[in-house]
Order: sequence, then structure tokens, then C-alpha cells
Amino acid sequence: QRAPQCIGNSKMAQHKAAMERMSMTDVEANSSNKDVVASDTTKEDEERGLIANQDDHTLCHETNITKTQDGPPPIVLSWLRKYSAFLMMPVLPVLWCILLLTTMDREMISSSYAMPLLGICSASLANAVPVGGGIVFVPVLALFGVQLHLGTAFAVATMTFGNGVFGFLSWLRKDPASIAWWVVPYAVFPAWIGAALGTLRPFLSTGQCRHLFGVFCVTVATVVLRGIYQNQGINDPKGRPFSIVENVGSGAGLEQTARQKVLASSFSFLAGLILVPHIGIGNAMTTFLVCTFNWQLPAKSSVVTGILVGGWTSLVPFLIHLFVIGDVPIALWVMGLPGVYLGARIAPLVHESLGITNVLIAFVVFLFGTAALMLFRPA
Repeated sequence: QRAPQCIGNSKMAQHKAAMERMSMTDVEANSSNKDVVASDTTKEDEERGLIANQDDHTLCHETNITKTQDGPPPIVLSWLRKYSAFLMMPVLPVLWCILLLTTMDREMISSSYAMPLLGICSASLANAVPVGGGIVFVPVLALFGVQLHLGTAFAVATMTFGNGVFGFLSWLRKDPASIAWWVVPYAVFPAWIGAALGTLRPFLSTGQCRHLFGVFCVTVATVVLRGIYQNQGINDPKGRPFSIVENVGSGAGLEQTARQKVLASSFSFLAGLILVPHIGIGNAMTTFLVCTFNWQLPAKSSVVTGILVGGWTSLVPFLIHLFVIGDVPIALWVMGLPGVYLGARIAPLVHESLGITNVLIAFVVFLFGTAALMLFRPA
């Protein structure tokens, strides 16, 4: 009797041990499943966070407004980029129509009918390379017998809107990442001070202005041509960006030294004092060179920033010529604005389709041609 009872107890113990092992296996399996689920959930959360960060970075890149610890992106720039298309069409054309009806008569319109074509040519160049519309306006108007100081007044009047308004809205919509916003205070404010002084108290004769203009164009053209030769025409978007200097920085402006700020402000002031009041251009070229050599930005960012700074710098001398001196040729200016408007709209397309190398080659050609006109053609 004891033997069967022992056997039965042994079977019961084995069965109980087997059940306990099965329970432990189930617990381990459930724990493993929970770990897997938790791991998957963590990975999904990380992926969602990465996607969100990428989307946020893309949004900031599209608006060229980097979020910082100080707060959200500037509201004004976000608003301008959002409504830039609406401002370009129909708001600005409607405002021009009002200006036309209130300032022009039939005789004035008939005497300046060719100005839209000149405006298209000048703005297409001025918003694709950092030369300023004056590099077209001043020589062409001089060929037709317009005095240099009137050509200068006309140039700053059109550049204020061509580069500073039309060009700015076009580039803000097309490629806002090309604008080096942190350069603007050092390029615009000192130039305004110099331009105000030089416009109210010009100190160069007409011949001196022509020679200064020609020498400056030759100098800039030589520097840019050397950069094009060094780069061998390479403009690989996946590799090192095209620039006319070596060891180009990131362009983020994170290491701005006091020396860089002083140099940038000094050159802008001198350009505003000497070049802008006397020949109608200068700070766009100066900003391009300062961005390239002083801030060491890539060529495209230097070009676009120079374009916009040239227009914004023209605001102060334009207001002085319009309200203080009173020598702005109103008929030529009003009729030239439609061409400037169209030229500013197509300039980013020209810039993108030709590429930065070809754009700078066009820049060099125009600089040498204008220099020859100013240096060798009798006044």
C-alpha cells in the first residue's frame, strides 16, 4: 500500500513542478513581450520626435528664421513671406496705377515710353548680381545726355523699390535662406549715415565720380574673375559651396568678432559717403565683398544679401533727393517702375537657371563694360 501511495505522491510533485515551470515561462514570455512593446513604443516615439524636429527645421529653413532660445521667429518676416505673392500681385501694381494717375499726364508718358524696357534690363541684373540698378541707369542715361547727378537721383529712386521692395519680396519667397540677416545692421545703418552726409554735401566733381566708378568696377571685376578661375566653374550643391575665397565658413554668424563688425561698418559708411551719393551705386558691391572676405560667406549668400542691402541703402538718399533737393525725374522714375517690377520678379529665376558661376561671369562682363564707358568715354 505504501509503494502505490509513494508513486502517487511522486507524480503529484512532478505535475506541480511542471505547472510551476510553465507559469514561470509564461511570466518570462509576458515580460519579454512587454519589453518588446515598450521598446517598439520608444522607437516610435523617437521616430515621431525626429520627424517633428525635421519638419520644424524644414519650416525654419523655408522661412530662413531660426528659432532660438529667445522666443519664436519674428512675426513680421513670417507675415511678409506668407503674403509676399499677394503683395507682389495685386497690391503693388495697384499702388503704381494710383501713382501714375496722380503724377503723370499724356505728354510725360509719351516722352518716357521706353523706360519700362530699361527698367527690366536694370532690375534683372541688379537683382541677380550685386551691382545695383545704377550700373545700367547711370551710363545709359548719360548716353542720352542726362546729367550724372540726375542719373544718380533716378538710380537711387528706382533701386529703393527695385532691390529694396520688389527684389526683397521675390527673394524672400524664392530662397530666404540666402539672406544673411545678421549682416544687415552692419551694412545698412552706417551706409545711411554716410549717404545722408554725402547727398546733402557732395564733394566730388563729375569727372572724379566717373573715374572713381570705373576704377571701383575694375577692382571688383578682377577679384570676382579670379575667384571664378580658382573654382574652375564648379558649383556642386553637395560639396563645398562656390566662393571667391578659400576656407569659407558656414555663414551662421556664430563667431562675429569686434574687428569684423568694425570693418563691415566702416566699409559700409565709406560706400554710403563716397559712392552712393555721387554715382548711385556702391553699397551692394561693398556688401558683396564684405560678406565674402570679412564674414566669409558663400557666394550666393553674399550676392543676395548685397542685392537687398543695395536697395535698402538707397532709401535715405532717395528721400533726400525727393523732398529736400527735389531733383528726382518723376516721369522717368514712374515709367521705369513697371520694368523694375518685372525685372525683379524674373531675376531669381535667372539666378537659379544660370547658376552662381554664370551669374558672376555676367557680373564681371557688366563691370568691365561699364568701367570702360566711364573711364574712356569723354564726359
